[in-house]
Amino acid sequence: MTNKEQIIVLHTIRHSDSGVVVQCCSREKGRESLYLHVSQKNRTRLSDFHRLSILDTVTFSKGSFMPVIREYTPAYRLENIRTDVRKSTVAIFLSELLLKSIREASTESSLYDFLAFSINMLENLTEGTANFHLHFMVRFCRFLGIMPTNDYSPESLFCLPAAKFTVPHMHEEQQALCLTQQESHLLHRLMETPASRLGEITLTGAARNRFAKEILRYISYYMGMNIELKSLDVLHEVFN
Repeated sequence: MTNKEQIIVLHTIRHSDSGVVVQCCSREKGRESLYLHVSQKNRTRLSDFHRLSILDTVTFSKGSFMPVIREYTPAYRLENIRTDVRKSTVAIFLSELLLKSIREASTESSLYDFLAFSINMLENLTEGTANFHLHFMVRFCRFLGIMPTNDYSPESLFCLPAAKFTVPHMHEEQQALCLTQQESHLLHRLMETPASRLGEITLTGAARNRFAKEILRYISYYMGMNIELKSLDVLHEVFN
């Protein structure tokens, strides 16, 4: 059976000398794996399958075998994400986050639209690239069903189990499940600030890294598993 679909590439895995497995997501099927034949003559085509590339594909599937990519065309020429080390590092981080948090056969079309919009936003961003992954993570929580309630006040802390801001009249053990005052304020700002104005948020590399780890802790808490991203350390080195 032949099928046309647009995909977002999350990762490629070498399968043999003649092919790779493309881990991706699409609007129609959610997260899936496709097979791409790669010969010695067309190895350069793999550069089109960089992290977060968006491709229009024609696939062929037969029985229970993995669908094979017969044809593809880049839907967008994401030159900045492919060549800018800062943006390509952000792309690696985001793709690792998606791989570890989007379950197989998750088919919410609004998630795909959000991802495609965010990728194009990253491609065209002129300032605030260092904060983009934080902005993305906060908004991605909506599609995991854990979007924080933005009832912030200067006296409040964001409480992970409650998924909202609360006034910190609590035991020390409960406060351990809350963001600090600075982190709570940053969460509020990220929820209020559009991506085009991320350059207005000034952060040290250490503060940015701590906040990313706290949002990962929040996502892990609700997904019932510990999400650790190796690319976070690389991201910290690039933007530190």
